[in-house]
Amino acid sequence: MESRERVLKAISHQETDRVPFDMFGTYAPGKERIRTFMKASSDEEMYSIFGIDFWEVGPFWPLVRNRFENGKHVDEWGIPYENYSNCDVNAYYPLSDVFSVDEVESYKWPVIDNYYTDHIQKEIESHNQFAITASMGAPIFHQVGWLCGFENMLVNLLSQPEVSDAIIRKLTDFWIEYAKRILDIGKGRIDIIETRNDFGAQDSMIISPELFRRFFKSAFKRLYDTIKQYDVKILHHSCGSITPIIPDFIEIGADILNPIQVTAYDMDPATLKLKFGDKLTFHGGIDTQYVLPNGTTDDVRNEVQRMIGILAKGGGYVLCGSQGLEADVPVENIIAMYDEGRKVRQY
Repeated sequence: MESRERVLKAISHQETDRVPFDMFGTYAPGKERIRTFMKASSDEEMYSIFGIDFWEVGPFWPLVRNRFENGKHVDEWGIPYENYSNCDVNAYYPLSDVFSVDEVESYKWPVIDNYYTDHIQKEIESHNQFAITASMGAPIFHQVGWLCGFENMLVNLLSQPEVSDAIIRKLTDFWIEYAKRILDIGKGRIDIIETRNDFGAQDSMIISPELFRRFFKSAFKRLYDTIKQYDVKILHHSCGSITPIIPDFIEIGADILNPIQVTAYDMDPATLKLKFGDKLTFHGGIDTQYVLPNGTTDDVRNEVQRMIGILAKGGGYVLCGSQGLEADVPVENIIAMYDEGRKVRQY
């Protein structure tokens, strides 16, 4: 069975020759480490060795990337680059002192026509054997934090709801245009759109379900309604303990849930499969907190067998780490994960 067929069948809740494989959340340095160990000359060769079934295209890049504001090198949103890796109270947040809807409206928001998009079609055409996923990064929720500062964002949700609504609306407007542009370029060959917004921590949600529903649910529904017009599946990524809002994700149109952080509170995979397995495809679940970094290859193989046994019955499962495969995960364990996935053919 070819990769694209395998993925599309699995996320349509049909059993396949084996579960599909992905390497979601493993960024360039991590891939280079694994590729070097495997003596693979390219990501494509490494994917072929492991049997990876997904290829991620995107994102778009702004045509002008050298803006300076308040002595900081900032991106197209006006956010300093260091905010993404070192977000703290001393960082510069462009909307930290905004107190009115008019200030939000007058902010210099990105325009989709100012992005370079020519590479997307070529990348799709050269990876036709894969199921194609288009990345939208971390739209809306995380961006409010990067624009306002995380503490300010939380305070504003309660103290300035109209300002929060305006920021969320402007962000959603942009990402709707982004989705239209990348799906138009894809010309029906993009299978999945992914969005990455972490609403969960290890033991609880980051914001309450009530705040999620008041401020963010309708924004994501607007975005997902647009994507659904193109007959494309939606992968919603959220780390942590998020069981209270999984029904909300289903209601607004999510088809695939990632990463299934199985060690987080109330994220037991058997319970998730029982409650939501007829409506969601589960993507991930191989524990990157304990098993993959600290276990033996036999531990990893046992965990793969366990997850496939729980989540793959009747389709609806993609084998992947519960986070990206970082430097603490021995490559031998990565090899064992995918090798065992190929061997387990009984659901």
